[in-house]
Amino acid sequence: TDAAEKVVLPGRCRECHAAEFDVWEATEHAAAFDTLHRNPRAKEIAGRLDLRLIRRGAGDETPACLSCHYTPVVRRGRLRAGAGVSCESCHGPARDWVSLHGGYGVPEADFQKAARLETAAHQTKRIADSTAAGMRRSSHVYELAATCFGCHTVPNEEIVNRGGHSTGGDFELVAWSGRIRHNFLESYRTGDGRTSAERPRAWKRVLYVVGRALAVEHALRGVAAATEDDLYFAAMRDRARAAIDELLAVDERVEIPEVRTVIAIAESAELTLDNGGLLAAADAVRTATKAFAAGADGDALAPLDLLWGPDLETAPPARRLTGAAPDVDPIVVGDASPAGGAFPDDLPDRESPDPLAEAESDSGAAAEAGTGTGPPAPDRAHPPAVAPAPVPVVTPAPVSVVTFARPPWRDPPAHDFVGVPCGGCHNAEQKWWRGSPHSRAAARLRNRDRRALDIARAYGVSANDMARGTQTCMWCHGTITSRPSRRVRAGVGCQRCHGAGADYRDLHQTASYTESVALGLKDLRDPGVQAATCAGCHYITDPGLIDAGHPAGADFDVLSRRARIVHWGEAFDSRPASVDPAALTVAHARVVAARGPVPAGTAAASPPLRDADRTGRAAGVGEVGGANAEAGGPAPRSEPRRPEPSSPPERTAAASPRATGGAGLANTLDTLRRHLDALYRALGLSRENRESAP
Repeated sequence: TDAAEKVVLPGRCRECHAAEFDVWEATEHAAAFDTLHRNPRAKEIAGRLDLRLIRRGAGDETPACLSCHYTPVVRRGRLRAGAGVSCESCHGPARDWVSLHGGYGVPEADFQKAARLETAAHQTKRIADSTAAGMRRSSHVYELAATCFGCHTVPNEEIVNRGGHSTGGDFELVAWSGRIRHNFLESYRTGDGRTSAERPRAWKRVLYVVGRALAVEHALRGVAAATEDDLYFAAMRDRARAAIDELLAVDERVEIPEVRTVIAIAESAELTLDNGGLLAAADAVRTATKAFAAGADGDALAPLDLLWGPDLETAPPARRLTGAAPDVDPIVVGDASPAGGAFPDDLPDRESPDPLAEAESDSGAAAEAGTGTGPPAPDRAHPPAVAPAPVPVVTPAPVSVVTFARPPWRDPPAHDFVGVPCGGCHNAEQKWWRGSPHSRAAARLRNRDRRALDIARAYGVSANDMARGTQTCMWCHGTITSRPSRRVRAGVGCQRCHGAGADYRDLHQTASYTESVALGLKDLRDPGVQAATCAGCHYITDPGLIDAGHPAGADFDVLSRRARIVHWGEAFDSRPASVDPAALTVAHARVVAARGPVPAGTAAASPPLRDADRTGRAAGVGEVGGANAEAGGPAPRSEPRRPEPSSPPERTAAASPRATGGAGLANTLDTLRRHLDALYRALGLSRENRESAP
């Protein structure tokens, strides 16, 4: 309540900042005051938390909805909402500084003229005094940005686990700042004060890095605050790992000492319950981030532009010819080399940037940033204890294969995926998903599971590239919610089955189902759509992928597998599925027949597990056999590991012909026979009376 007693509300700010007020009034931040407490979803969450009034506090306690969705004030001794998220939510309660920051030290009533007449010495003192009184100025990048993360990362276990609130999405600071931009400062000094100026690109680069580091800090604080192994803990842990990934992407392009410090702190943190050291780690991250923000040179961060700037990526070729796997496990001579040529942990293992980033960056700057075409830069944040011995590399004889950037039977989506979790409304379904194999499908490839690595390299995809959205792997193992050239973190999520949600996400809450389907929502009530969705990943007919050792899914039983992913019906506050099992079986058989048989080849059947694979499963890594195989347990402690170099430029070769003769026909007949058996079972017919069935 101390802060709430110092709030003056937006009307006071409007006296000088009329243009900023007009921008704010049109934002969701402002609208929440009049709409949130009437929202059925908000009422549902409040009811679960035993909150009678959303816009009022109880005693000295400030409910989470009041502190994040409103600007709390004290009126007649009671805490209540004074406005939506407003000026003071970000810039700090203004009672002690509102007069200080607007006093220019000259006898001029027009504040715009006064600002232009202010002396440099007075300006320095005015800024220092208002800052000391609690003002967070726009130049204080870390302090201002930290207030955003204080709400947008949903740092409250109870409202998530008990209330059913969203766990928050991927909050990217530059993108969100554009939605609320109210930069009129320069135009106050030089013009009429009515222009909301675009921030310089150099400033945005600094803001991007600060935001990525803040994501690490707040994720660590979130994990530290968790008290039970439930949705909140899982989401905060995932956010921490994703945030480390983002900083690794920064580190690949520009060497920033403070970023490397943050990475080292975060990678050494144990993301477990009851870990008292996580708060100290978060504090150390905060110190490093503030040091970066205080002295950052945005002009030197140009190689980072493709991480946040306008989308300059182009779609990769859907089909290409390539030689053998472009990279091979290094085999270390000596006792330190594990069986099977595993990755030695004491070697530099830096990821090269995507080709577009190389093309767009200045070659000199790229070389300085470690993004050139020469050998990988040494990892100064994690130097080896002793210099490693030379590493002989064994290169297999080239084998020509045809590879695809996406499965040849899949068309690119007509809509975009979005990173905001569906759990904002579908909280129970999100909890279910986090415990399902689908949620862990991408982790196998990111963690370089032994078998996944073998398949990828045999297919012509490097160990690091197999986790990128530009490769066929993540069309089935992940949900590509960011730039395709980035490594994909999300497993098979809601939008992989229900359709890319950028255009229907908001509309489907109020519009008709038909309108939502027209904007990308998949009508999974249609057995044909449901069958095609499952078969899109679970039935593999790419000859090169089959020969690389990937399971084909010819024995995929759509009914039994669907029964294992039921997340609808009364238990989830939704209507039961309307797809008849018999109709789904027939639809799946039609999809398989239309696609044709599994190509005959050296690996048409799933290969048996090797000893190394069994060891990996025992350790909780899980068997990797495509989206039709079950995922293992949680990701190992080492994830996210520092990626290895991406593949070199593609090499062109002639594709090997595939035989699809008698063996292919036999596969087709066998597949149809199994689908007929499943259909008969669904109809309740025994083997004896099938001949008499209509």
